[in-house]
Amino acid sequence: MVSISPAPSNGATTKQHIMTAAAQWSSRPAEERFKSLADMQVNLQARKERSSETGALPIPGMQVVAHEGELALANDRGAALLNNYTLGQLAQGISAPAGYLRSLPAELAAECLNTGLPKYPDKSRNLLIEETEQGNMCKAITSDQYSRYWDCDVVTDLLNTLEIDGWRVPPARPYPNCPAEDTWTATADDILPGDAGSLSIRIGDTCGPAGLYGSDRDMFALLVNQERSIDTPSGAMYRALILRNSEVGAASYNIECILYSMVCGNHILWSAESIANIRLVHRGSANSTRLNGRAFLAGTIAAAEQASADNDQQLINLAAEIPLNINQVISATGLPKAVVQAGEIMQEQFPQDHGGRQGTTWGWVQGLTRASQQSKYMSDRTAIDQAAAKLLTKLDAN
Repeated sequence: MVSISPAPSNGATTKQHIMTAAAQWSSRPAEERFKSLADMQVNLQARKERSSETGALPIPGMQVVAHEGELALANDRGAALLNNYTLGQLAQGISAPAGYLRSLPAELAAECLNTGLPKYPDKSRNLLIEETEQGNMCKAITSDQYSRYWDCDVVTDLLNTLEIDGWRVPPARPYPNCPAEDTWTATADDILPGDAGSLSIRIGDTCGPAGLYGSDRDMFALLVNQERSIDTPSGAMYRALILRNSEVGAASYNIECILYSMVCGNHILWSAESIANIRLVHRGSANSTRLNGRAFLAGTIAAAEQASADNDQQLINLAAEIPLNINQVISATGLPKAVVQAGEIMQEQFPQDHGGRQGTTWGWVQGLTRASQQSKYMSDRTAIDQAAAKLLTKLDAN
């Protein structure tokens, strides 16, 4: 069992620590993007080495401490700062509204949480603690049955599996406020074969990191098989896979085989045909979880390489001819009306996305996946993209 020690409390360091900690529990931090799988693996490996697990600790015997804007979970051995995610986990455990708690002053939020902690349903929980510049940070509150598949191990297994020519992180234009040191000038190696869209990356263009995302609660990796493309009304699409994992309990290990298109340097994801969609729950021993993850990954890549593109091609051609109105899209996708309206606007503003097929199933898919890029987090963007894919799934079923 590791010690949970309090954060430093002196001078300017204290002021910076308090401000950072308060921001972390009350608002979710921005995602981090990586230039390559190797860079991502190094970053995540360092995070793992800074982290340790407490083993089973009694939650009812703890209390939430507030001090000058920060919140920490404390017991008689010390305290660990709460971040935005672990405050949500703690609130869920006592059936408290996390969104409301995050809007309160720290002292009042701590009082509300402490009222519920004695009634915490699972008496003992395992805490994941990371040593950070702000002090020890509680990154996860999970059961002792939770099998942690570390994000860095997921990326290591991905690197070891992708010894196959043709798979790569796709190129993209720099995201807003991307640091200049993280950009580079596109060469022939950054151009996807057959991608001749008017807004595609060209040699000499400025590129930035994309396709590899990490956050306080999950990680995403998007890779494209550049050797096989499919012609569509708006340009080439490629077989791709998107992998998601969470070492803190926010999501299962998931691999989905998809089709990928690049419009204006951004990612647009949708599943015309679900070749493989693997979900692995974090239970059992850590070794068995990782072994299963490796096997699922290898199987998904093999399925993606062997699948025929004929069905995708036929479905795309059909989608480009069938009109849909906004009510039909809301019903089919289950998306909020505001999101669907944004997709309608995107169709009008970016006709090159759908090749002049505005108002068709294809136009709506492209408009919605363009609208999803306005979301701040990859998990939210993917949720909209997957909802948009239902338009094609329903079309295929008919």
